Amino acid sequence: MADLNRKDIVRLMVAEVDGLSHTMASACLEALLKIISESLVAQKSVVFQEFGKFGVRQRSARQGVHPQTQRLVEIPSLPVPYFTPSPKLKQLVAGK
Repeated sequence: MADLNRKDIVRLMVAEVDGLSHTMASACLEALLKIISESLVAQKSVVFQEFGKFGVRQRSARQGVHPQTQRLVEIPSLPVPYFTPSPKLKQLVAGK
């Protein structure tokens, strides 16, 4: 099974919702992704009750090894996005 891209998702949205145009579905998808992205940048979580939660965690600073020089380098602390699936989504994926 191939991965879905934006075009595929828009096409599936148009097929799922009667009267939804390709242009409107594309605009809705872009708006949703923008809202989620901007919320994560603002360090706010986004929760879809029966789907899951998008959030941001702070990855702590640590030491790493530079692959070419083998010297220790300091890797700074930085925020990273994460997704936690809901129990319902976990059950759907597991086929239960």
